[in-house]
Amino acid sequence: MNVISATAFAMPSEGMNDLHQKIYKYVYEIQMIELDEYLFGMNRRKIDTEKAYKLIIDAPDSESNAIFNIWKGRLSDPRYSFNKSNRVEKDGSRAEAFYQKALDLDIEGMAEAGDKYAQTYLGWMYRNGHGMNKNLSLSVKWFRKAAEQGHADAQRYMGIVYFQGQGVDENYSSAMEWYRKAAEQGHAGAQTDLGLYQCGSDADQNYSLELEWYRKAADQGYGGALWHLGMKYEHGMGVEQNYRTAVEWYGKAAEQGHADSLYKLGEMYENGRGVDKNVSSAMEWYRKAAEQGYLLAQRNLDRLTKRKRRRYYERHVEKEMV
Repeated sequence: MNVISATAFAMPSEGMNDLHQKIYKYVYEIQMIELDEYLFGMNRRKIDTEKAYKLIIDAPDSESNAIFNIWKGRLSDPRYSFNKSNRVEKDGSRAEAFYQKALDLDIEGMAEAGDKYAQTYLGWMYRNGHGMNKNLSLSVKWFRKAAEQGHADAQRYMGIVYFQGQGVDENYSSAMEWYRKAAEQGHAGAQTDLGLYQCGSDADQNYSLELEWYRKAADQGYGGALWHLGMKYEHGMGVEQNYRTAVEWYGKAAEQGHADSLYKLGEMYENGRGVDKNVSSAMEWYRKAAEQGYLLAQRNLDRLTKRKRRRYYERHVEKEMV
């Protein structure tokens, strides 16, 4: 599906004729569908965050699109190190300006009018306190409205809030129901969540179903699922232990910048599991994870850097002093 720009069509207003409004709504719907496809793997499309971010940044009408402004905020927000683009600098004040612009463009009015995409993102703003005070009850209200209209990402959020008891009473059965609704629409994050839901005591663990959901999400390129499969092969949980296969899964997730997988590759190279031991490669993977704020990766990088300096000193400086 190719995005059609709504450059010539500002946000719908009372001054628009019927044709103009219909064209705007058509183009807007296409943009939102494609954004969901690239971000979450909907409609059997492979996840491609770079294409999603390009759509957000390059769309000529993005200045007048409330949801694109929320995403520009996320890309600019230092708190979301996993949402990043080389074309957008991390800047907290700039992020807040984008969130405010979404409000100025009346995302609340769009949600009230029944726009399921606006409802989902308004729920996200209330959940995280962006542009407004954090309010989990209102967050759930808007997620529920969008979820009942079939928006998969809102359905996944409903699973999350019931699983974690955020703004609602904790209810695993309801969480499972909402996760499944989103997963059956192809939402890779929800598919991974369903896999995690199979985790329990050794007696309750359903490795077969867990792996089935991880593989569905992995087929769509979801970093979290790729990492979980790497963990299963590294530790031999539900599959025969195989370090080399674990490295392959971690590598696929690392290509997307998945921080946990970047860190795990550092461990694998440092310890020579599934790959030849290579401290320099380990340091490089730790460095990439540390750049995303991964504290344990930074500690390991500091430890290896100090060891490297000490060995250099022992080999070169002490010899010269003899």
